Amino acid sequence: MGLKTKKLNWGRHLTVLLATAIIFAGGFYLSNTVVEKKISAITKLQQGLSIDILSLETQFSVLSQAPCKNLNESTLTKELFDISQKLESVGNTLGKDNPDFLMLKKYYSILEIKHWLLLKKAAKDCKTNIVSIIYLYSDKKNCPSCENQGYILTTLREKYPFLRVYSFDYNLALAPLDTIKSIYLLEPSLPITIVNDDAFYGLKSKEELEEILSQYINLAKLEEQKTSTSTSPTTTKAH
Repeated sequence: MGLKTKKLNWGRHLTVLLATAIIFAGGFYLSNTVVEKKISAITKLQQGLSIDILSLETQFSVLSQAPCKNLNESTLTKELFDISQKLESVGNTLGKDNPDFLMLKKYYSILEIKHWLLLKKAAKDCKTNIVSIIYLYSDKKNCPSCENQGYILTTLREKYPFLRVYSFDYNLALAPLDTIKSIYLLEPSLPITIVNDDAFYGLKSKEELEEILSQYINLAKLEEQKTSTSTSPTTTKAH
């Protein structure tokens, strides 16, 4: 009787072990399939972003040769913003410290600087009504107020189509960015906003930034122009 019981227990253990192995194998296969699909999606996203960046860089070269009367960089500005959204998605997927993400982030930052230089040249040579803001930020640990400053700048960008905002990670290891920090004698007191050529430290409210902007451009006049042109069916909204 005792021997029979032992055999029954052994068979039961063997069945449980076999079932566990099947479940583990199935879970491993499913997990591996999900990982492979995720890697494939990330690869496609990276490749698409790389192509977008290359396309944008080529457009910079073309626009830099355009005469003032034909210079219209609003589409280019929108594409730059769209790429930043894709870049954010890649960062959330790969991780902010991922080497591939950091490489794309550096390349994008270089494009931002090139766009900024293009606009500075246009403002000087073509007398354009465009104001630029360079915004330097860091993560929440090193700059708790940087996220709020980013939201405020986004709100201003949406309100004023002539405003161009360029955001840079202050701690990003990038030579052109180091040059900007050196030229403006910047201190590591974040967040930093550079309006045209003047640097301002600390969190600035929407009202404070509008007051600063009004020193360089007639906001009320431009708002009137925006209102009058928005009623025209042929007007294309600037970004």
